[in-house]
Order: sequence, then C-alpha cells, then structure tokens
Amino acid sequence: MIIISILTYNKLSYTKKCLESLFKYTAFPEHKIVVSDNGSTDGTIDYLRSLGQRIVLIDNKENIGFSAAHNNIISLFSKNDIILMNNDIEVFSKRQLGDSWLATLTHAVEKDGLGAVGPAIQTKRGLDVGAVLDEYAKGKSLIDDFTTEPDWITGSCIYLPRTTIDAVGLLDTKFRFYYEDVDYCLRIKKQGLKIKCIKEVVIKHNDSTSSTLAQKQKLMIESRQYFAGKWGYKC
Repeated sequence: MIIISILTYNKLSYTKKCLESLFKYTAFPEHKIVVSDNGSTDGTIDYLRSLGQRIVLIDNKENIGFSAAHNNIISLFSKNDIILMNNDIEVFSKRQLGDSWLATLTHAVEKDGLGAVGPAIQTKRGLDVGAVLDEYAKGKSLIDDFTTEPDWITGSCIYLPRTTIDAVGLLDTKFRFYYEDVDYCLRIKKQGLKIKCIKEVVIKHNDSTSSTLAQKQKLMIESRQYFAGKWGYKC
C-alpha cells in the first residue's frame, strides 16, 4: 500500500480541490490518504473529519512544521512507500479518464529503479521538471528539459520508495519550511540513486501560501542559509 501524506494548514479551498482530484483520479494501485493538520483555524479540521474513512486524519493541534508533520507519517507507516504532497496540488491525467497518475509514478520507480520520482508541473512556460542549483544554492527550473538530471524535484509532490527512505532517513527538521526537499534530494543522490520528473504525469500546483510575503521571505532566507552551510554552498 502506498501512503499519500498531505500536510494542511488553513487554505481550505485548496485542500478541497486537492482531495477531490485525488478521489477522482486515484483508482489504483492500493493507497491510503493520510492528512496531517498543523492547527488550522478555518474549518479545515471539520471538513477533514466529514470525509470519514476516505482519509486518515492526524490532528497536530499546532503548527509543527513541514518536515516534522511528514516525518510522523513516514514513521507511523514504516513499511510503506510514501508520497509527500502539498494541499495546493491538483492531480489529473493527460490520458483518458480512468488511468491512474499514481500507477504511472509507481511504474517509473520500478522500471528505472529510481530513488524518487515526481510529476511535471504545468506552468505558463511549459512543463517544470525539476531544478538545478547555482553556487549560491538558488534554483533554476528545468522547463521542458528531460535530458538534464535535476538537482532536486519539488517536495510538493514526490514519490519516495521505502527503500529510499530506509537508506536516506527522515526529513531534516531543522528546515522548518523550504529547502527540506532540496536537502532530501541531494541526500538521495549521495546514496547513488537517481531522481526524475516524468512528463506522463502532470499536476497543477496552485502554490498557495499560509504565510505573509515577509514571513515567507524570512523563512526562505533562514532555510537557504542553513542549507548552504550544510552542503558547502556560498550564501
């Protein structure tokens, strides 16, 4: 069974779109949707409870951060493959209705022995299929470039096989928000494993934020500084 681990913190309208798209397009393989809420105050908890057994709900009561919330699920379901997913993601299929985006990601992992795989993200410029880092640990998106191996693929939707998790470990909780996915992908690659985005699965990333612009910038700077120090990048 594959665990789809979703973190919520307010933004109820996005959560509804995310889960509705999952219910519609995730027919197989066997999976379980686990939603970890970080203290939402906008009715999110009531909505999640109304879904009953369609999901597993973990109510953290407070904002424990991205990494800690996902780590709890990774540890709780200690034998399963995990998909980390933001609540502002909408999945759909480029193929005919009934094909499963999840089955396509699973097949890619098994076929190519990947350490992690993600979908492409539809943007106005084309398909975002990962990013590369410059010497200052700043990323440049790879748009429609399926030949360059990315330094990382977004943690907003990333499939982690259990073999990868066993080899790499949990997310680094010193990253409260931002750069935890970059760090994890580099740790995967350090194990000699490959990461990849595949164009056969395309998602919509609404890129909502539960922080103000000033808060987001502050968190981004703090995370980049920690990441740069950890991995030897300039900052």
